[in-house]
Formats: sequence, structure tokens, C-alpha cells
Amino acid sequence: MLHYLHDQRQALQELIDQLDEIQVRFNAQYDAFKAQHDAALDRVTQRIVENRGAVARELRTAIENNLPPERQRIEERLQSVEDQYLPKRLEAADALMRQAQAELAQLRTLNPQLDQQEENLKQTRAELESRLAELNAEIKAKSRGLGVMVHFIAISRADRERQRIIGKIEAIDESLNTVRREWESRCEDVEQSQSRLQEQWELESIAVARLRSELDQLRDPLRRDDLAMRRAVRRTLDALKDPVPNPGTEMEVDLQQMVELNHQTDAYHDALAAVGGLIGLLRGIDSGLQAIERSVGSLASEQEMHSAFLRALSFELSDRTTAFHNQWRDLAKQFSDEEIIGSQPTKFAKSIEPLLEGPLSQASIESMFGDLGTSITKAAAAWQ
Repeated sequence: MLHYLHDQRQALQELIDQLDEIQVRFNAQYDAFKAQHDAALDRVTQRIVENRGAVARELRTAIENNLPPERQRIEERLQSVEDQYLPKRLEAADALMRQAQAELAQLRTLNPQLDQQEENLKQTRAELESRLAELNAEIKAKSRGLGVMVHFIAISRADRERQRIIGKIEAIDESLNTVRREWESRCEDVEQSQSRLQEQWELESIAVARLRSELDQLRDPLRRDDLAMRRAVRRTLDALKDPVPNPGTEMEVDLQQMVELNHQTDAYHDALAAVGGLIGLLRGIDSGLQAIERSVGSLASEQEMHSAFLRALSFELSDRTTAFHNQWRDLAKQFSDEEIIGSQPTKFAKSIEPLLEGPLSQASIESMFGDLGTSITKAAAAWQ
């Protein structure tokens, strides 16, 4: 049973991997198509804005119906930029500037403190060196000739003091190095922080400049009207699904192209939704099988632990269960050519529908798990 579950999960994972590749293909092709769609949308939008009088009444009415909500959205955007987005960006930029200034001020405060520590240490060191020179001279003078014998005690006392001073000088040297290292480290930290804050401030400043530019345009009534019209035209064209007759003009060709591109957009959306939904469904089945696998594994461990008292487990799989799992490798073959499938999003989306209504329907999945649960229950009942 454990081998069977493992094999089915492996086959299921191979199918999921295959569908992941299809999803990647769809995403890549959709990105390329979206650029083409948006370029055409911009071009046709511009043509209609410049030649509104040549637009058929049906399309003109649709554009006019989209104007009021677009004007409302622009007014809301104006208020949001003015009252929220721009003030927040300005405050963020100011906060970064204050932080940078505070760090520099702190560094300037630290500088004289460390300078004073260094000067004090240097002065103490100079005094110790002076005393060391005196002791060296004293020891040298008292060590001439028989002086070593006569002044042995004094020489020993001077030498002990000399060693203590040498130790203090070494300690001062280490303290001096510590002060200098602290200053260098602090300077390095502040330099890195200043560079990071500078980068963040520049990004905030760019955002502020953009928002101010946008605000200038939104505050201009004529620009607001032009923007509302462009947005209304664009929204209308982007939703166009049926041909709009515009006899005798190049615009009719443009409108037909937009209809075709919009249908292609829907096809990609459907395909992406289908492949994403199918992957999610299969991962859910795999998660359920994993839970079943753990249950069977627990029973197997218990049987092994108490093999002297428990009879061997025996599992029976229903025909529905084996039929359900026999589909994984067939489906992997069906979806094996991601290049061809990627070029046929509508066909792919439609091929998923019968699967979700039949072999992979909610009822089929519940029946399969129900049968597996019954099989485990019956196997475990043999121990009672």
C-alpha cells in the first residue's frame, strides 16, 4: 500500500511539473502578447481622441458613458495625491534627512570626546616614559662597579617599579589603539549609513518629483478633461468584444483588431486560470494522499513493533481508486508538449472543463479518498 501511494504521488508530481511548465509558457507568451495588445490599444486610443467626430455613434455613446466614472476616479486621485501620497513622501524624505543629520551630529560629538581621551592617554604615557627614563638612569648609575652590591635593594625596588611602568605604558598603548579603532569603526559605520540614507532619500525625492508633476497636471481642468477622455476611450476599447461598424474609415480596421486582441486576452486569462486552478487541485489531492500515506505508515510501524501479536495488514483497493489514479501518466502525456499547448490557450482551457466535470470532479475526488479511508479501516479492523 505504501509503495502504491508513493508511486501515485510521484506520478501526480510529474503531472504537476508538466503543468508548471505550461503555466510558465503561458505567462511568457502572455507577457509578449500583452505588450502587443497595449501598443495597439495606445495607438487606437490616440486615433480616436484626435478624430472623435469620425467615431460611430454606438462607440461614441459607450465612451461618453465611461466619462463620468473616469472623471470621478481622477478627482479621487487628485485628492489622494494632494492629501496622502505627496505629504507621506515628503515626510519620508525629511525623516531620512533628519536621520542623516543626526548621525553626523553624533559623530561630531564623539570626535572631541575621543580626541580628549587620546590626549589624556598620550599625556599619561609621556609622564610614565619620563619616570621610566629616570628609573633607567638611576639603575644604571647604581649598577656601576661594586654599586650593584651596595645598592642591591634600591636597584631591585627601582627595577620592580620600572616593570610596573612598562606594563602601564603597554596598557596605555592598547587603550590608544582601542580609541583609534573605535573612531575608525564609527566613521566606517556612519559612512555606510550615510550612503544608504542618501540612496533612499534620492528614491523618495524622485517619487516626490513625480507626484508633484502629476499634481500639476491633475490641478489643471483642461488636462483633467483630456485625461478623462483618454481613459474613457481606453477603457471602452479594452472592453470591446463585438465589432463596431465604422464604414469607409481606417478606424473600422483598428476596431476590428481591438476586438480580436481582446478575445485573445480573454483566451489567455482563461488558460492561465485553468492551469493555475488545475495545479492547485492536484496539489490538494497530493496533500490528501500524503496524509493517507502517513496513516498507513503509522499502521505499518505499529505492526512491525508488535509483529508477534498482530497479523499482517492487508489492503484492498477499489476499482474506483485504481481507475482514478491510472489517469496521471495519461494526462502527463496529454500535456507533454508545452510549446504547442502554449500557442493554443483557448483549446487548453476547454480541454480542462471535461476533466473537472468528470475524472477530477469533486465527487470523483471525494469517492477516491472515501474508498482509501474504507480500505484502511478494513485493514486495521483485522487486529480487533
